[in-house]
Amino acid sequence: MHVLNYTVRFGDCDPAGIVYFPRFFDLFHQAMETWFPAELGFGYDEFVRGRKLGFPAVHSEADFERPSRFGETIAIALRVTRLGRSSIAFAYAITGAQGESRVRGASVCVCMDLDPASPGHGQGVELPADLRARIEAFGVG
Repeated sequence: MHVLNYTVRFGDCDPAGIVYFPRFFDLFHQAMETWFPAELGFGYDEFVRGRKLGFPAVHSEADFERPSRFGETIAIALRVTRLGRSSIAFAYAITGAQGESRVRGASVCVCMDLDPASPGHGQGVELPADLRARIEAFGVG
């Protein structure tokens, strides 16, 4: 499991002072992006800018259990639940400082060709072998 600790900022909140629900989808992505260097040994930017591969979410869902508020530190835990030919499925659990559940979510990301000169530009492509090996070593399930 990879965990990103995050302090809720003023700009994350709605007028009621709680995290505006779409921000959690951004936090899911931030956890995924930090997972690359922390757990896989590659920077996410290496794939996007260097290899011209992206990992857009093609499905996301969330259940909101308790509000999170400005100034709180929350933990976004990521785990890989499935690894396909060109896709990665993630589960997310966001908890408060006392371990209480705030949000549970999931997303599926597809490895996409970002090279405008490629005939497959904008299409899903097979996960690179080195990335697949590192994800399998991290753990799936």
